[in-house]
Amino acid sequence: MDDELLETIGETVQEAIESALEDKMDDLADEIADQMEDRIQDIVDEAVSDSITEYFSEGIEQFLSDHQLVLKDGTTLQMRQKTRVMSPDKKKVLICYGGMRVDGKALLIQTRISCWERIYFYETEKEAIEALQKVNAAIEQGLSLIEL
Repeated sequence: MDDELLETIGETVQEAIESALEDKMDDLADEIADQMEDRIQDIVDEAVSDSITEYFSEGIEQFLSDHQLVLKDGTTLQMRQKTRVMSPDKKKVLICYGGMRVDGKALLIQTRISCWERIYFYETEKEAIEALQKVNAAIEQGLSLIEL
């Protein structure tokens, strides 16, 4: 084989490899774009759904807190007062929407339907659980503010 033929074969092989790599890269880019589009759509759908749910729930809650409802039998319905929770370091006061949970050493307070906020990070999980129990007792007693 002469050098010219070897060079032509080398160029042909190189072009074939480059073409195959470009095709594969295009396919991968399309696949990644489709996956990102699907994920972004899921995130947007979830955010919109959560926002609409919270908007209506908070609107209904606000309406009920501004109006006193009396049933036919004379029973008066009133909104339950939400307990505010102050962190041990006095840096946060959160309105407890109704939920609390301990995540490791942190006490999380539900501040909206789909919103949880860490009020404090304790030294031990046991301390976080004790704080949760203290807040729960305050809610049951109908206290407007509990200081941890």
